[in-house]
Amino acid sequence: GLTRVKKGSFKLSYYNEYKSYLRMAFIDFDGYKSVCWYSLILLLKLASFPVLIGLTRVKKGVFLTPEDVQVLRRGEVRQDETVERLRRALLNDMENIIPFIALIFLYGAVVMPTTPEILLICRVFTAARTVHTVSYVILRQQPWRGLSWFVGVLCNLYLAIGALRKLT
Repeated sequence: GLTRVKKGSFKLSYYNEYKSYLRMAFIDFDGYKSVCWYSLILLLKLASFPVLIGLTRVKKGVFLTPEDVQVLRRGEVRQDETVERLRRALLNDMENIIPFIALIFLYGAVVMPTTPEILLICRVFTAARTVHTVSYVILRQQPWRGLSWFVGVLCNLYLAIGALRKLT
């Protein structure tokens, strides 16, 4: 439980008890930390894209609205292939990463997998999304983009079907 240390502050005195609750409710503690770590990496990847898109717009002088051009006093309103690729990569990441994060926590809570299993799923998905982004934005070539997208989708399907089977 929580014990009072000094006025206004609390300390978790039963860390092992907390870990055992976590094991009962989710997966073992190391697996939970791994899921959190990979989720954070994927969320940082998502959060970095709008900044990268904005910087690319400013660098290329390509904006969406006339007021952007007026404020910066440079550039023009038009589309740019590099900016559009970055935007499509962000959209594709949102369509795949957000469901993955929800599914991996759901899978962990329902299936209670081992740490090596959950680590493998997280690593494969994160690698697939990284390869997808590099092959889409930088290399601009198939088949790596399509294959890496498919691997990510397979990870999401594995998690969804695994959780669904355990719930039925």
